[in-house]
Amino acid sequence: MERLSALRNVLQQAAREDIEHVIVAGDLFDKDLEDYSGFEGLCKDHPELTLHIIPGNHDPQINERIVVGANIHVYPVPTPLELGDTTFLFIPYRQGMRMGETIADLAMQLPRDWILVGHGDYYEGVKEPNALEPGTYMPLCRGDMEHFRPQAAFLGHIHKPFEQGRVYGPGSPCGLDITETGRRRFIIYDTSSKSVSSRYVETDVIYFDEAFLVVPSEDELKTLADQASARIQSWEAEESMHSKIRVRVEARGFTSDRSAVDDTLRNAFRRVRFYRDEGPRISELRVASDPQRNAIAKRAIERIDQLEWGFGGDEPTVDDIRIAALSVIFGDKGKP
Repeated sequence: MERLSALRNVLQQAAREDIEHVIVAGDLFDKDLEDYSGFEGLCKDHPELTLHIIPGNHDPQINERIVVGANIHVYPVPTPLELGDTTFLFIPYRQGMRMGETIADLAMQLPRDWILVGHGDYYEGVKEPNALEPGTYMPLCRGDMEHFRPQAAFLGHIHKPFEQGRVYGPGSPCGLDITETGRRRFIIYDTSSKSVSSRYVETDVIYFDEAFLVVPSEDELKTLADQASARIQSWEAEESMHSKIRVRVEARGFTSDRSAVDDTLRNAFRRVRFYRDEGPRISELRVASDPQRNAIAKRAIERIDQLEWGFGGDEPTVDDIRIAALSVIFGDKGKP
């Protein structure tokens, strides 16, 4: 229902902005779905829009015999299509294939200026580990972009929104679980101006996942409260949206008062609901009451924060490094 509600909002916004074509870059449905009537009904409510759908790895079975509508078109095979004065190349997901291989098969049919819409990963470090979908899915590489030179590429599959050069990912139109955080969006490509812009999707639920590192000091609670306030500000969520927000909050590190940390976080996030109503997670927050170790820990963290940590991929995060340093300083002195 949440996915259908998000799609309804996308179509409503598209209609208001006089957009003619809506392109879905895969994973509109789940593999086991057998009833497409809800989606077909939405499309019927918007005859002014034409829906173009490419299958993704979650819905590779869909075609126009399964999903039916006068304004619905499904592209189960790679297809160049002219929309206005712009040629789009639709590339559905195909297991074991690279996107560049498919582009090469059709390169002779493409004009000088064209747009890629595909379902797969981008090999530029934007993919985040996803336990539900390990591995790589039909990757597009930077070399493909340089060799085939599309004006822009729009990719489904990657759930987190991203923009890297001429490659764009709208992300999931609605957060399906706590791993898909933040306000969701869809992308508009203007074929006249060749410009790219985005709009927020009005969803039923907005997820956030916030983790805090607590370093023992006299002002640790004020620091924690200030950090929590800054995180909430970064959500860019108006007060009217607070009822939709579900946030998971975790505190790690060391403190002399675990109860006070719990209270501080509960107060900071009091205007929104905790994910699954579980409250702050403090199982990884340990007790440290040695003033000398606390002073050393504070200086160590300050020093770590002054250094350049340009890591990525599977390398440790800065918080991982901070936690490792604190563990060395406190050793077995820190107890949950």
